[in-house]
Amino acid sequence: MTSIESANDFGGAARRGRWYWNLPFAAVAVFALAMLATVWGLQKRETDAALDTLARDMQWAEQTMRMHLAADQEFLAQLARDLAGGSLTADEFQVLANQFLANNPHLSAVVWVDAEDTVRWSAPFEGTERVAGERLGGAQAAAAQIARSSGHAVYTPPFGDLRGRLVVEVYVPVARATQSLGVMGGVYAADGFLQHLVPAWFAEKYRLAVLGPNGEPVAAATATAALDEALSRSVEMEPLGKLRLVATVYRTESLLVRVGPIMVIVALSALVVASLAVLRLHLARRLRAERERDALFNLSLDLLCIQRMDGSFVRVNPAFKRLLGYSQGDMAGRALLELVHEEDVSATVDHLRRLVSGLPVVFENRCRCADGSYKWVQWNVNPVPHEKLVYAVGHDVTLRRAREEALNAETAFRRAMEESVVTGLRMIAMDGTIRYVNRAFTRMTGFSEEELVGRRPPYPYWPTDLRGELQGVLDRALSGRIPPEGWEVRIQRKNGERFDVRQFVSPFIDGAGRHIGWMSAMHDITEPKRARAELEQAHARFVTVLDGLDAAVFVADVDSSEILYANRAFKQIYGYDAVGCNADELTRDCHPGAEAVRHALAALEPGSALPAELLEVEICHARSGRWYNLRERALRWVDGRVVRMQVASDVTDRKLAAEEADRQQQRLQQTARLITMGEMASSLAHELNQPLAAITNYAMGCVARLESGNWRNDDLLGAMRKAGFQAERAGKIVRRMRDFVRWREPCRLPASLPRIIEEAVGFAEIEARKTGARIHVELPESLPEVYADPIMIEQVVLNLVKNGVEAMHDTPASRRDLRVGAHVSDGMVAVDVADYGHGIDKHELERLFAPFFTTKPEGMGMGLNICRSIIEFHEGRLWAEPNPAGGSIFRFTLPFASTREEVE
Repeated sequence: MTSIESANDFGGAARRGRWYWNLPFAAVAVFALAMLATVWGLQKRETDAALDTLARDMQWAEQTMRMHLAADQEFLAQLARDLAGGSLTADEFQVLANQFLANNPHLSAVVWVDAEDTVRWSAPFEGTERVAGERLGGAQAAAAQIARSSGHAVYTPPFGDLRGRLVVEVYVPVARATQSLGVMGGVYAADGFLQHLVPAWFAEKYRLAVLGPNGEPVAAATATAALDEALSRSVEMEPLGKLRLVATVYRTESLLVRVGPIMVIVALSALVVASLAVLRLHLARRLRAERERDALFNLSLDLLCIQRMDGSFVRVNPAFKRLLGYSQGDMAGRALLELVHEEDVSATVDHLRRLVSGLPVVFENRCRCADGSYKWVQWNVNPVPHEKLVYAVGHDVTLRRAREEALNAETAFRRAMEESVVTGLRMIAMDGTIRYVNRAFTRMTGFSEEELVGRRPPYPYWPTDLRGELQGVLDRALSGRIPPEGWEVRIQRKNGERFDVRQFVSPFIDGAGRHIGWMSAMHDITEPKRARAELEQAHARFVTVLDGLDAAVFVADVDSSEILYANRAFKQIYGYDAVGCNADELTRDCHPGAEAVRHALAALEPGSALPAELLEVEICHARSGRWYNLRERALRWVDGRVVRMQVASDVTDRKLAAEEADRQQQRLQQTARLITMGEMASSLAHELNQPLAAITNYAMGCVARLESGNWRNDDLLGAMRKAGFQAERAGKIVRRMRDFVRWREPCRLPASLPRIIEEAVGFAEIEARKTGARIHVELPESLPEVYADPIMIEQVVLNLVKNGVEAMHDTPASRRDLRVGAHVSDGMVAVDVADYGHGIDKHELERLFAPFFTTKPEGMGMGLNICRSIIEFHEGRLWAEPNPAGGSIFRFTLPFASTREEVE
């Protein structure tokens, strides 16, 4: 049987006999439980005895209280009988009641309450529980009523008196024959029971308390010692309502006395268990040591052998078979030198000779395997001279030697790499001494490696005036307070030139995992720092300019709509935490809509030049009500991605001013129409007088025919038709006047230009006939509809025609012709009003449409200005030019109705 099989059999036997080891622990556990049960039983019996004593004492206390209450009730009944018999006076009541109260201090007061629930007598006289003349109320009156009607004593429920105490009152009826004289009452205070009904020995033994109907404490004796809450009993204080008397036993022994035996038992049991555990551990260690010693030789992965002093093997372990391929039989009697490589024989002989002096030796050599290959073995040989034997341990270091060779090659490679980098590397010891610098560091500082290695602070590349600052940096590095971003420091070259470097420091850990110093990497940042400073100045100027704008500006990612930048005005509107939020969600109260933004972005072609305009709209803020002009552009951000920038300008004031100007313009147009009608009032009156006079004549003629009886139906019918025609003519004039001067909001819609001109000329002809002028309307048949407000355009045409008629006042009557025409030009309808008047001077032509400029003595100078405003409102243009035949031509344009509908 091998050693491994023996060890396994031993382990199996140990597992099978493990219950023998656990038997002493089980016995100790059973003993400890038995002792604890005994102590618990003794303490339980003491507790039960104390509870029995407490129950008997509480019964005695209850009987005592019942006796006192019965005596009080009998005393009150005697007073009631005396009062009913007429033998009790007020003075006698005071004497008897005060004597009884003095002998029974648990009773606070005695009162006589008449049949009207009014206190007649009260004792003690100076007491405040009840005062003569006081009326009962609430539960007291109800209890007194029950006592009078039942003829028995009645107790009130507990209630609080004026002094905040909980009291109970008892009422005994007073009756003379069938006449009720009221009740005789006694007043009990809850705290009086604890002070006067319980003897001193009872209060010394128990802590007493009175509980109210809801279990709340209403009176309690002061605890003189620690309480044992487990030993507590309560009884109802019949017949005192729902009061309960609670007694709690004072603890007569300390907690240590009760717990002490248990603690001693547990401690002794733990001590026995610990002793058994230590003994078991000691035996287990001895057995384990024997097993390990027996299995070490056979199970060791290293070569273990015993040799004679001449170097021959006595015994080898199985590792020789595994590592070298030799069995125990192959190695018996062979010498170590037979296995050694010929190049290592000489060194091995020298080491073996040292064994004669009794000193252990350690050496490495190459040993030949059974297959002819060689392996590196590290031998640890220890001689035992008195046994004339040598014990040796051989460890296979073939892999380690290969790794060392690879490590040496890698070290050489890393050294070459360190020397070729442009980053300066420096290693300092824990005390600050320089241990290593690479070639880049020496080039950077100008000092050679010999001038730096071994130097302690201050280092030669430190500027003299900055040594204190650099020493502080070094102290922080040596103490481990290293910022992850490193330090920026200024050092100098050997020639005195100073430059900035960024220094990164990290712990230097050796192969054993020990922290033996600090490794520093230095980068020359002089040029990057200058470029960064210029960039920061440019950025500061950029931010200052944007923050100084009144417009709100933000930049958001095109894909995610995440806000990348926002200026101060934007943050004041949407919050100072706007950066990082979703732009569409944050600006939803003032946003053209995500669909509009996506449509504008989709319109950008993949190769479109940036920046590019996306959209420009005016939107009212949903919450503040202010108007903003939003302009969005697509541009390329600093990191190369495409973003959108929005500039929101507050145009509320401009919008309000424009709206107010529109309202003023509308009022001015209304006023101008009223003025026009006023100026034409006499002409309109004359024009209306003709149809009205004709109607009167036709009507009178018909009446005369009817009165004479000489009439024919055809004659009357013809006259009435002519009267109807004249009435229609007058109504048409009135309707035109009413529509012309009526106030309404501007409303642009497709309209017929010939009809508009007809209505305007209809008015103007009335005035023209007064001056002998003739108006000629020359319109093409296929004139398209215009997109306009008919009344506003009618006002423009009327004003231009009226001005033309007035301009021909001095023109010969044969040439007083005014022509109104229209034609299509450049997608617009152009209207011409030409007269043959005095014309307009070229200097006056420049100011013709200015407010308050006029060429008429009685004019206000607002007519043409209003006309231009109306035409511009209709997206057209109004201008004047000389008439080649004499006079002036005024032209204005209007958009097609069809074109406007297509745009919308």
